[in-house]
Amino acid sequence: MTKRTLTAILCVILLFCFVACGEDGGTKTYDTLFDTYPSVFVTENITCITFYAYNGNGKGSKVPSEHMTEIINWLDSFTIDSVATDEDVLDGTNTYHVEIEYANGTIIKEGLDLIVVDGTSYCIKGDKAPDCFAEIISKTSLE
Repeated sequence: MTKRTLTAILCVILLFCFVACGEDGGTKTYDTLFDTYPSVFVTENITCITFYAYNGNGKGSKVPSEHMTEIINWLDSFTIDSVATDEDVLDGTNTYHVEIEYANGTIIKEGLDLIVVDGTSYCIKGDKAPDCFAEIISKTSLE
């Protein structure tokens, strides 16, 4: 009888776990993750940051060491704003891109206006760019 009781209790607990995961089977999306991971960009263990203009094309401009902390703090402010609509994707959207290299060798390159996750485009927003950003982005080119 004790085994049956324990089995029933475990089944109920398992049932609650499935319900808690939701109907999507626990698939993680930005809608559910941003309670835990509010920043769009992971800003730990960054070794190099390069900005690109011209929709991410051409020659980028690396962030000098004296501006790394300021730029990392700015990137940490970026969060999901909303699901992007056709009205949000205008000429000039994602003109600027950031390429972040991490200590483990991982490199990501994303726009600063929209991000695509699992096929869905999201508008992102952040604090006002620091003054040094204008200087850094001015050194990009189409070459």
